[in-house]
Amino acid sequence: MKARLFIAVTALHAIVLPAVAETNFNTHPRFEINPELGVAGDFSGTYKHWRDPSAVEQFASVQTDSSNEWMMNGKNMDIVEDDFHPGHLAVDEGEKLVNLWEHREPGFKACLGSGSTDLEGIAARYPLYDEKLGRVMTLAARVEHCSKKVLWKNFKQGSPMNANITLYLKSLSNGQPIQIAVDSGPMKEAYLRGETLFYKRVGQLNFACASCHTPGSIMGNRLRGEVPSTPFGDVSHYPTYRSPVGEVEVLHKRFMRCLKQMRAKPLKPGDPAYVDLEVFYTSMSNGYPITAPSIR
Repeated sequence: MKARLFIAVTALHAIVLPAVAETNFNTHPRFEINPELGVAGDFSGTYKHWRDPSAVEQFASVQTDSSNEWMMNGKNMDIVEDDFHPGHLAVDEGEKLVNLWEHREPGFKACLGSGSTDLEGIAARYPLYDEKLGRVMTLAARVEHCSKKVLWKNFKQGSPMNANITLYLKSLSNGQPIQIAVDSGPMKEAYLRGETLFYKRVGQLNFACASCHTPGSIMGNRLRGEVPSTPFGDVSHYPTYRSPVGEVEVLHKRFMRCLKQMRAKPLKPGDPAYVDLEVFYTSMSNGYPITAPSIR
């Protein structure tokens, strides 16, 4: 009996193993993404529904269809007029903090603006490579850096104070299209690392970001109480007030939440891996206008 069982198992392995060897269980199947196209390169086929307010209005009927509402990519929540939510309070708090600390320690605004006190429009250019610091900087990283350099404080990334200031800075670029360059140098390197991370399977569930946000995956299908949508255009509304968690959620905290749902160990906001992911995600929002404050 044991001999027959051994022969059967050996035979089964002989059939199965070659097929398994051809599959890379550490990487989700890749899709062609052209960073030069930015948000217009969306591979979900839903871009036409949410590319601008007129498109959102045109496809208003989709918003009432629970099975297809995901096709709006949440952008229908960004054009509701007179929609006051806690995100507006966070912007006000961020503005107060910037003005308070600028009054106490002149130079804070200039640091935030990389030498200029005019902070309008700067958020649309982040993340960017800072030659003086020798690293890729996110907007939240800039806030943390300036708090240490000028204020002798530490507004850590992911903290409410950092989130409020970051959201305030983002609001000063409201309506401006995101435009970062990832075609060369350290930014291209960060983009490529971020792309690799997007497809890398991790955690007990062996999920990748792509497992929920690419065609043929869970995208468009119900995952418990949520229906994952395309990653294109997502960065435009972060930091965003998240009603399910009752706080302003920065992009890196969203990454943390996703990793927890994938049963993987989350990293801290500001981790280099998250910076690379943010570069990759932001490139997929190139050309799309910032909406701040927003609610999701």
